[in-house]
Amino acid sequence: MAPRLANTAIEEYCSSDMYEQLKEHVREFPDRSGVYLMKDAEGTVIYVGKAKELRKRVSSYFTGNQPIKTRVLVSKIDSIEYILTSNEYEALLLENNLIKKWNPRYNIDLKDGKTYPVIKVTGEEFPRIYRTRRIIQDGSQYYGPFTDVTKIDKYLELIEKLFPLRKCRGALKKRDHPCLYYHIGRCAAPCAGKIDRQTYNERVEEAKKLLSGETEALEADLQRRMEEHSRR
Repeated sequence: MAPRLANTAIEEYCSSDMYEQLKEHVREFPDRSGVYLMKDAEGTVIYVGKAKELRKRVSSYFTGNQPIKTRVLVSKIDSIEYILTSNEYEALLLENNLIKKWNPRYNIDLKDGKTYPVIKVTGEEFPRIYRTRRIIQDGSQYYGPFTDVTKIDKYLELIEKLFPLRKCRGALKKRDHPCLYYHIGRCAAPCAGKIDRQTYNERVEEAKKLLSGETEALEADLQRRMEEHSRR
């Protein structure tokens, strides 16, 4: 999923062999989220990084007593570019994609093919919701990325309890009888006709609200259901 950039223009300052001149130019960077690209004298991208605040993050390379590997990196820099993003999550995604595209020499993280996991809501007639590390343009919606996998598991567990959807992978196949997940309340069993498409998609929309942080209505509904069960 390619992030939508808040500003697609890439700002670049002139190359210089002087450390102080690099340091001075970085002070002109904006205090916004984005990705920065460090290039050598030949114009090759040698490092890609992301930042919540570009000026503060990139300036840190030119302050204090840096580790040897950082000093070596800085000594190779001839120019720096940055790309603004709408938020830190988009910067994280873009950083990931650009590292895979250019395989920068001084990047260690993500060069081994590692990607940050996301939650995928498929674009199928009866959508599924699950964790994945592959983002493809197939009509699905993605939430994340998450640097902490345990957070994804908590979301998925909550969705499974509150809005049980189908478990089977791939295209929906009709069955005469639902699987075990249906009997323990963890699957809606559209394959066996236990739920109609409208009701199913209402559950999907509620799950999307949860993933988007729209929880006020959900909390109120849970409170109402809890009180109703208590009265019973």
